[in-house]
Amino acid sequence: MSPRKTLLGLASIAGLLFGARLALADDAAPPPTTSPSPGHMREFCKQNPGKCEEAKAKHAAFCKENPEKCEQLKQKRAERRAYCKQNPEKCQEQRAQMQQHRAEMQAKCAADPEKCQEMKQQMRERMQQRHGTGGSAPKPAE
Repeated sequence: MSPRKTLLGLASIAGLLFGARLALADDAAPPPTTSPSPGHMREFCKQNPGKCEEAKAKHAAFCKENPEKCEQLKQKRAERRAYCKQNPEKCQEQRAQMQQHRAEMQAKCAADPEKCQEMKQQMRERMQQRHGTGGSAPKPAE
């Protein structure tokens, strides 16, 4: 597969996962999924032990119920890490774009919370239709 197609595929997957995560997000702050620091999950777990344990339990339950899907996601993460090792500047650029998009969405939600709730509900319904569940796979705690 060409690097361009790979990049487009990864960007599409990231967009879908972000959209699903945004739609499924509740008002409580979820564990962070991206961070410039490698130990961001350890830091999050130190600050939020209850939420961290909840996320770990959710991930374990998902993997127990969906071992194939869990393994696929694990493989995709490994591929992404390898890609980012080879292309750190592209990954940093993609991360910056995603953070900018996230900030824009948060601003829109702050400006119109009712519209935001409608968008979240629509995304939940779409994800349910696509996957037959309430959402996507949980992010693993590192």
